Amino acid sequence: MKRKLLLACAIFAATFSSQAQTTDLGKPISWKSNFRSDKIETKVMSGFDANVVAAEDAINDQNKSQPWRFGYKYDTDFTLENSGTWETLSDGSKLWRLGLKCEGAITMNLLLEDLFIPEGASLYLFDVDKTNKVGAYTARNNREDGNLGTELLHGDEIIVEYHEPANVAGEGSLTVSSVVHGYRTLTHIQNELTRALNSSGDCNIDVHCSLGDPWSNQIRSVAMIVVNGNGACTGALINNTCNDGTPYFLTANHCLGGSTGNWAFRFNWEVAEGDPTLSCATTTNTSSSYNLSSNFDQTANGATLLANSGTSDFALLKIDNMDVNDAINWGLFYAGWDNTDVESTVSQVVGIHHPAGDIKKICRAFDNGNNISHQSVSGTDVWFMNSWDDGVTEGGSSGSPLFDQNGRIIGQLYGGAAACSGTSNNGQYDFYGRFGVSWDLGVKQYLSPASCGAEQSINDGYDPNPGTSSIEEISSNLFAVSPNPSTGMFTVQLEDVATDARITVLDMTGRIISTEKLTYGVSSLLDLTSAANGTYIIRLNSSLGSEMKTIVVNK
Repeated sequence: MKRKLLLACAIFAATFSSQAQTTDLGKPISWKSNFRSDKIETKVMSGFDANVVAAEDAINDQNKSQPWRFGYKYDTDFTLENSGTWETLSDGSKLWRLGLKCEGAITMNLLLEDLFIPEGASLYLFDVDKTNKVGAYTARNNREDGNLGTELLHGDEIIVEYHEPANVAGEGSLTVSSVVHGYRTLTHIQNELTRALNSSGDCNIDVHCSLGDPWSNQIRSVAMIVVNGNGACTGALINNTCNDGTPYFLTANHCLGGSTGNWAFRFNWEVAEGDPTLSCATTTNTSSSYNLSSNFDQTANGATLLANSGTSDFALLKIDNMDVNDAINWGLFYAGWDNTDVESTVSQVVGIHHPAGDIKKICRAFDNGNNISHQSVSGTDVWFMNSWDDGVTEGGSSGSPLFDQNGRIIGQLYGGAAACSGTSNNGQYDFYGRFGVSWDLGVKQYLSPASCGAEQSINDGYDPNPGTSSIEEISSNLFAVSPNPSTGMFTVQLEDVATDARITVLDMTGRIISTEKLTYGVSSLLDLTSAANGTYIIRLNSSLGSEMKTIVVNK
């Protein structure tokens, strides 16, 4: 499928960037030298009753109002002092390693507490065959509460490696508080990192199918969440009216439980962009097609809960240690929203989500007069869909955003009975907590604070790097815009273009607001006084090439 140049270039840039919550330090120390793994202390987990867990999952999977469980969590207390093996290296630095084994596990991941990594020290996780690794975690990952939830590694035996330079020897600390035995297909392995490919029902629709074409910006806002180490939900990066790239994140209240400091947010977990053989993923795609690090290494770790309520089943968080530069590197989009909560104005809705930890999917429903309505479910104010027209949601989709026909978030998934019946939609309902109700329950003060100007009811989102859509479109001084920001009236003047040209104004969802012809040597007045406050893109097309600039309307 053909995607907008903006998205293609953004993901191209993301492929060559470092992870937001880990630092590229190359390989672990033990990979660079001749260290023997048989000298490491290894802790073997005791095992669990798979039949009991499977019976629990068979019941829980029917209920979307909780995280989708993929792993069994062992409570542990392994520290740098009571476990593992220390070695002093020739340069005076120290290396600590601990082996962990969960017999028969598909994946393994850890929850850490009391974590403090001093400057210059590093922490890695890797499988015993050294085929994949997570890290390095560094001082950037330190939190006041000392929590960290790691990404997942495939296989049933891993090594935890902590390296501490001589000048900070003895300053670091960590406790492996939980070891998670992944027994289901969040990382649907066999022998590869296929990351739950096609683990969801066969009626789900990949975001790279044609249904997703108009929603490329919204797709870039959605992430899968590893909740408390052994569960999965979905949510979205959401914009504030300052358009400053603050990493606010919206999901469901029912996904909470335990510390959000150990949550992991996996962005861009979807089909590799730009490869026509991979567009519109189906069960005919081979797992090896997806075994690319750029498909799953864009993970942020840890968040602070800002506001939440069961009244509309929402949770608003701020992702820790993630900034707008990370969003730019990964090609992310901060989704817009509509808090007006008017039932009659919604004619179509779209859900974007990660069912059962699978790659990103999309579903759509039309109102048709009575399909989408306000209701109350167990005391929660919801948008209720009688059925989906295209696709469905499943366990793991919990907390995923609901977008209206204008591409703005109006809710997040609370529950429902929609599911696949073979390759078909089962025709059942879903319901989403209403964003308009959440607004006055704690959301407003973060997404539309007084410091950003007058309170807004509608926001079209924010792309932090809209000017890098392609090399051909990056030119200099083809035109000038002033004043910027403005209350809505802008003067546009051709600079290096000695001929007439045309400009197109787009909002942050890619929707065309207006088009104007520019005459060489004549200043043109661009009137956006009727447009909502926010950031817009002006794209100029001329005989000398194209150029894009951003402008801000602030009344």
